[in-house]
Amino acid sequence: MELMLTGISFVRREKTILSDVSAIVPGRGLTCLLGTNGAGKTTLLRILSGELKSTSGEYFIGDIDASALSQRELAEYFAIIPQNAPIPPYLTVSEMVGLGRFQPRGSSKWHLSSQDQESIDTCLTRCQIDKLRNRRLDELSGGEQRRAWLAFGLAPDKKYLMLDETLDGMDIFVKRTFFQLLKDIASRDKSILLASHDLALVNEFADRIIVLIGGKVIFEGPPDSNLERLLSDTPEDTQIRLGNEK
Repeated sequence: MELMLTGISFVRREKTILSDVSAIVPGRGLTCLLGTNGAGKTTLLRILSGELKSTSGEYFIGDIDASALSQRELAEYFAIIPQNAPIPPYLTVSEMVGLGRFQPRGSSKWHLSSQDQESIDTCLTRCQIDKLRNRRLDELSGGEQRRAWLAFGLAPDKKYLMLDETLDGMDIFVKRTFFQLLKDIASRDKSILLASHDLALVNEFADRIIVLIGGKVIFEGPPDSNLERLLSDTPEDTQIRLGNEK
């Protein structure tokens, strides 16, 4: 099922954050939401997950009007890894990924089923951290921690996985490897939406790109060798400046 956004706008305290955002996120593949800090990427992800309600516009999951669903109902479709997600102290990799399988069922007791454990094992293997399953998260490198978070996001087996600039702070070699991992996972059976400001890697690995500048979509489509030239034609204060974003 593809995700279709139509005329999404968001205004806070008389300031327009998003303006008439329309785009399509395919039901499978790696879609990258490209833009500078403050472009509206995080706000858009929070609207899709139900954390925020748009001021106007709507979006659909297939034929389902998702903009009319509650945050709990949307949680059946979306898993999100937020920006600067903290590392839970004292947990092992396997324990944290196991938490991704938790679903409240009206009971205070919860135990991992054999199906849960099978899913955990699969996610650890897919993220290439199965050998780290018994290591504590605070003992891992930054790249290993992000792989653990990715496994956590995959564990609930939702249709869409959204990552909000979770690759910031990685060196270029680790980041490239992570992009390749995301592309491999998305090519099988998952729709991954990654917010980023790294034009070079996005253009290399994304299946689809949505560029937000000042809360507006200025480009939507497959990777484009002319994208950098297109962005250089935008006003200087809204250009995507490679290597200068934090």
